[in-house]
Amino acid sequence: MKICAIGLRGIPDVMGGIETHCEQLYPRLAKLDNTLEITIIGRSGYAQPGKVGDINVVSVWAPRRKALETLVHTPLSIIYARLFLHPDVIHLHAIGPGFFAPLARLLGFRVVATHHAQDYDRPKWNGFGKRFLKTGEWMIAKFADEVVCVSSQIEGVMAERYPQRRDRFVTIRNGAPVANMDERPGTLERLGVDPGRYILCVGRLDPTKRFHDAVEAFTRARPPGMKLVVVGDALGDTAYAATLKAMASADVIFAGARSAAEVRALYRHASLFLHPSGMEGFAIVVLEALCANIPILVSDIAPHREVGMDAANYYPVGNIPALADALAHPPYAGQRCSRRAAILEENDWETVARRHREILLRPAVDDRVAREHASP
Repeated sequence: MKICAIGLRGIPDVMGGIETHCEQLYPRLAKLDNTLEITIIGRSGYAQPGKVGDINVVSVWAPRRKALETLVHTPLSIIYARLFLHPDVIHLHAIGPGFFAPLARLLGFRVVATHHAQDYDRPKWNGFGKRFLKTGEWMIAKFADEVVCVSSQIEGVMAERYPQRRDRFVTIRNGAPVANMDERPGTLERLGVDPGRYILCVGRLDPTKRFHDAVEAFTRARPPGMKLVVVGDALGDTAYAATLKAMASADVIFAGARSAAEVRALYRHASLFLHPSGMEGFAIVVLEALCANIPILVSDIAPHREVGMDAANYYPVGNIPALADALAHPPYAGQRCSRRAAILEENDWETVARRHREILLRPAVDDRVAREHASP
């Protein structure tokens, strides 16, 4: 069975939650079922054509303007799949690419879509962008054979908006990475930080991540002997990134995009992982921090609450005084999560892969059943 994944920029080591999700999911799917032939159609400038383990990666041209990237790349990729790859299933990631679910159906594909986040709530999108993304959400509800939601909160919203399609919606959360993966030596030294003497934030420099809250609270708190390290870069909103980077100082370090091995090293030796985000689907970075077994403090938005950590792991989103008070008192032993082992067991990538296999095979099974019933 052939599967084509569309909607991500590429793998491996491409910054972004969807990219991380796909880099963890598809190799496991391929190992789980050697009858699956999986191809990722990435975007030029991000995806290098070739093989990543058992996964085929091809690159299709995309404009580098954020507003046009999805709008152009997704239909080109679906047409490319029809002309050259002939998959059984198109797996669309995110509601922007989901806008083109009808095109995929028109060209004869079965469609599975993964709803990663309600992107129309991001402040960077104007009226047209918001309408496009909301229409994309409607399109996957209407035309996708199955819709995977990465959190119960997203599935709940979808079921409320599209009750007649709710039987096609299922929650499969992101998984936690393997704990003993290699780290890159010398990462901390290159950034000028010491083990256990820094607070770590990880994510793209986007207003919804609210890293400005982290910087302001850290500056107010001035925790003794600590630095703040923000790992990630802009994906489109360079103005916000520039504003953030202007806040850099000897104790506030913007480390830019880093390889997966470097990020693992930074997780492992952080005194505290902080995620002040105002909007998420189901944050992989929180699971990564749990995997690293370090203290964690995150905003109390619904997707973070869904992780199921202790009350001490949350603070009111946007409440800078409360955050500053929490940061003022290292070494943050009170922010260790007592439910860590249970959460990691509940959100295991192997289980995630098995559940995705069931969903991805289901359209093909439906086709076979239809053919059997049609046979004389």
